[in-house]
Amino acid sequence: MSNSDTRVLIVGGSLVGLSTAVFLAHHNVPCTLVERHPSTSIHPRAVGYYPRTAEMLRTVGVEEAAKKAASGFEKHKTRAGVVSLAGEILFSKEELEGGDELADLTPSKLLLLPQDRLEPILRARAEKLGADLRFSTELVSFTQGDDGVTAVVKDGEGTESTLHADYLVAADGPRSTVRESLGVKRQGRGVLSQHVSIAFGADFGAVLGDRRYSVVHVKNDTVTGILVHDDTLTEGTLIVGYDPHKGETLDDFTDARCAELVSAAIGSDAVEVTIRSRFPWDMAELVTDNFVQGRVLVAGDAAHQIPPTGGYGANTGIADAFNLAWKLALVVKGVAGSALLDTYQEERWPIGTYTAQQGSLQLAARSGTATEEQQAATADAMTVTMGQVYRSGAFIPEAGERLPLASDPRTLRGEPGTRAPYVALERAGTPVATLDLFGSGFVLLAGEDGASWDRAASAAGSALGVAVDFHSIATTARSGGLTDPVGAWADAYGVGATGAVLVRPDGIVAWRAADAVSSEEQGAALEAALRRILAR
Repeated sequence: MSNSDTRVLIVGGSLVGLSTAVFLAHHNVPCTLVERHPSTSIHPRAVGYYPRTAEMLRTVGVEEAAKKAASGFEKHKTRAGVVSLAGEILFSKEELEGGDELADLTPSKLLLLPQDRLEPILRARAEKLGADLRFSTELVSFTQGDDGVTAVVKDGEGTESTLHADYLVAADGPRSTVRESLGVKRQGRGVLSQHVSIAFGADFGAVLGDRRYSVVHVKNDTVTGILVHDDTLTEGTLIVGYDPHKGETLDDFTDARCAELVSAAIGSDAVEVTIRSRFPWDMAELVTDNFVQGRVLVAGDAAHQIPPTGGYGANTGIADAFNLAWKLALVVKGVAGSALLDTYQEERWPIGTYTAQQGSLQLAARSGTATEEQQAATADAMTVTMGQVYRSGAFIPEAGERLPLASDPRTLRGEPGTRAPYVALERAGTPVATLDLFGSGFVLLAGEDGASWDRAASAAGSALGVAVDFHSIATTARSGGLTDPVGAWADAYGVGATGAVLVRPDGIVAWRAADAVSSEEQGAALEAALRRILAR
């Protein structure tokens, strides 16, 4: 048995585990990922990533590759109900928001891309950034103590080795062995139904014609389920339910049975069907009580199971990783106190719970069973994904009425604990998006009369050993500086010409001085805010 060391051990190499590896490597944190499967997913699974998730991928150099891979799905925005693809159309509705209509909110767009296509992109980026990815390797056991985590892992040849890490991230899915070994309980409505996803090959061209769907609800005498097709019109996934209480099991889904169900969903015996794989899963609303267990951090489906209606599961898991990575980076580098990691629980647990509930509300709304109260409580996708509000955590809250857990992002004005708003700026005539200023460290933004904040950022950063980039935003062009050509920045961030806003590495507003602070007090005020945020 050999021994090795890493800063962070990631258990699970699916979307969330790979995203965690990318985000950590982006922050120059040595990390090792172990995944028991030989490679990335062969099953399409999740297919949609909202603009806020695309922003996160943009930060680490993944968005462009994902956009290119998703280009064939740009017209797949219609949800429909059919007897079969070749049969009667019961309803048809274009409803996926996330394109040009959001240009005032974000330069990023909705990405429609099957999970089995996004995962290799994440894997390649993680490896390029230096992450140690070990597929065909499973976690055998682990223990944690005051100085870290010791794990035993086994590779595909059965050779065991020991890994010592400062922290362990459990991204090993809804049946997380890490979570279960810790005895962490979960709350929620529990398992709502059980399903199997059938990945298949078929030639959709003649049946679909010029139609393109994001999701198709199929209901006929043979099959009731959800069908998704890819951009090549040669591959698809059919999701159907089964009921163990009626004696139904996964064994019932033989290749022949699956092919029969798929053919009934397509509605044409002339289309040859080839079954590629089957993937069982539970539709559930469950949230883990504690995302932080000593030196173990739980993320993604291991932390929260969200009904897939609305497509929030993968997006929420990637957001977990984005929130966690910069905190781990500062803690393992000794810049922040370990209590900073407690804010992962403070921030992400309420959001995980809220989003899981929204998934259930979406399910009720689409199935026609929602009460008036449930319909009123159902939020739109941009509110759920882009308008999230942290009520406590690694930021300095302001006095006044607390915001709800999610708000229409167009109504937010740079309140601490919310996503830093997007504003289109310029530098020497070249467009610069505010979100492209964020991602590596803390950023202090100030109005055109707030140039003295530059000294405050330098002084506070030096005192605490943390980089604080500074940008002054003027309304008229000046050499080398950022310009706000339409005068939108101050209003978007809720500050005056002498105010300043501190933004975290994950693009969340950490603190702001909306009004004038004397130049003598600016450094002390900013340093005090950073000390609280960094748990120093």
